[in-house]
Amino acid sequence: PMYPHYSQTTTKSSIEDFMKAAKKHGIEDKIKTIDGYYDDELYNKAIVAKIKDAMKDVDTEDYDLIFSAHGLTQKIIDKGDPYQKHIIANMEATKKELGKEGIRFNSTHLAYQSRLGPMEWLRPYMSDKLTEFKGKRVLIYPLSFTVDNSETQCELDIEYRELAEKIGVADYRVAKAPNHHPYFMEMIKNKWLHSKKN
Repeated sequence: PMYPHYSQTTTKSSIEDFMKAAKKHGIEDKIKTIDGYYDDELYNKAIVAKIKDAMKDVDTEDYDLIFSAHGLTQKIIDKGDPYQKHIIANMEATKKELGKEGIRFNSTHLAYQSRLGPMEWLRPYMSDKLTEFKGKRVLIYPLSFTVDNSETQCELDIEYRELAEKIGVADYRVAKAPNHHPYFMEMIKNKWLHSKKN
């Protein structure tokens, strides 16, 4: 599964669904799975490249960077799901790569998006975090997503942009996900080649 961060709600459930389908259709070949890659250097280089693309016409030190991760219920995290730890480790790995390239933001933050229902989800919520940036410039990076989709293009780039404008954020930018960036493609190739050897 193309999830950078492991969670029982995504990675585990997808693998289980695939295994059931494989069994149903008589696929008995040896099936290998590839672990999450949130800490892979090439993957984080792809993230940095996308951040640079979004900021090429401005000084990053004038902006605050918010990593936006897909939310998960606190109940699942409390039961030992490693998703939040992987998200934080991914953020730190990306910050390290930014530092290597001499890219500095005014400040760096983490927030969670896409919550549903009345349960307690991971905090801070993106809707709350944005209220801290009235009159400031922000760049949002969609940390949970390898490919742009409705949660990046609609939720982050449209819905939260509208909220940012109401709050009075001076400039609101959303970086693209890695998509088909060469660093990301190379990482996938390397993972596949490594799996063939083992």
